[in-house]
Amino acid sequence: MNNIYIPSYNRADLVRTYEYLGTGNIVVPESQEKEYKKRYGKAVISIPDKQDGSVSKKRNAILDLIKEQTKFGWMIDDDLEFIRRKKENQRINGQEAIEHFERIEIMALEGRFSFCGFDYSSDNMKLKDMAPFSLNKIFFGCVLVDASDNIKYDERLIICEDVDFFLQKMHKHRKVFKDNQYQAVFYGEDGGQNSVIGYDLERKKQYAKKINNKWGYEAMAWKGTGFRFYNPIKGI
Repeated sequence: MNNIYIPSYNRADLVRTYEYLGTGNIVVPESQEKEYKKRYGKAVISIPDKQDGSVSKKRNAILDLIKEQTKFGWMIDDDLEFIRRKKENQRINGQEAIEHFERIEIMALEGRFSFCGFDYSSDNMKLKDMAPFSLNKIFFGCVLVDASDNIKYDERLIICEDVDFFLQKMHKHRKVFKDNQYQAVFYGEDGGQNSVIGYDLERKKQYAKKINNKWGYEAMAWKGTGFRFYNPIKGI
């Protein structure tokens, strides 16, 4: 698929998402292009280093690529290990994942959705068969984006930028599409202090406060050992 974009940084030796799907455009800073091309060749797309100074900047550069080339584009973190069908607890292979991506695109066109994604929880009890999809729930990491509405990631946010982007999409379009039947499973670094992003939990809490201040309510609330995400819009 030509509309899959995989932002990557300092992982030239292994881009898990590309290895799983067998296709996609690996978007890297220009200074790392040669190193990535040693393994991934023509799959590598470079952007100027100044557009790669933060996750938000890089995602905005990818939104520009999507807008130039196609209506919809997939933006998938570079450490996707597999997509899992939750009910049967079954991993699907890369080709099956691509086929499902195509189904999601058809649904997005027919339902006029500007933002789509998958569940990130392995809990089958939370999202049962009677709720195969949600129209106002947050998702991360593996997303289908319509870039034609010109919504961009807030470059003031070094982390938690994906939460703010979801809120922007929700506020403008009043709905998103989350497929609860499938889980996107990532390598597990979660952008922590040992990852290439390199932030710790306290810093994440600081940026949660910035998002809450921006939107005027507690969109990201720390509850015990993790964040809860709240959306004041009920959707459709």
